[in-house]
Amino acid sequence: MTLSKWIFLALSLVTLGAQAGSSREFRANHDFGVDVALGTVSLPVPGAKGIALSYNLSPDWQVSADYMSTSFELSFSKLDLAGFNEKRTGLKFKRFFGNSFNMGFGYVRRTNEVYLDPNVYGFSVSDVKARTDAHANMLHFSLANHWQFDNWTFAVDWLVLELATSGRVDQSSEGQADSESDKEDIRDAEDVLTWYPNAAAFNLRLGYMF
Repeated sequence: MTLSKWIFLALSLVTLGAQAGSSREFRANHDFGVDVALGTVSLPVPGAKGIALSYNLSPDWQVSADYMSTSFELSFSKLDLAGFNEKRTGLKFKRFFGNSFNMGFGYVRRTNEVYLDPNVYGFSVSDVKARTDAHANMLHFSLANHWQFDNWTFAVDWLVLELATSGRVDQSSEGQADSESDKEDIRDAEDVLTWYPNAAAFNLRLGYMF
């Protein structure tokens, strides 16, 4: 999508939000919300989908728990991946400024499952696909607008950034290599899963507030 199309989309969303009622007043009189989410532009793993449950602590504060996942085939670093799964579970707080604009922050735990072709590194390994499991603990930051159309919620996460503070490879494929240098290459590639950041823009959410 070209830059002009993204600008047009952003202006359309803002115009749509301007037609919403008083979102702040609605949050003051309702407690729980359920949203479905779609990641439209995200790096390095696109196409995330998920669900979020939220609770309004006050008109200005909201706490939420969410789950996002994506999976597909790709090449990453030195790895010619047979399969890649990413799952993110988060606990987040949103601070609203005025009617709908909000800033989010919180904690996310990301888990990855990677399935490799048997000869991905150019040396002999088991005839069973190698599997790597890893996790990372991450800090979350976001800028968004959440609008209410009666009970219906429409939201755009304009910017989402998640940075790893720690991580670990829980299951490594290095045991399927013979030489120490090959094992080191595998460890170096797997270590990327413990620290790479997540970034997104124009995430869309549609939900219902009770």
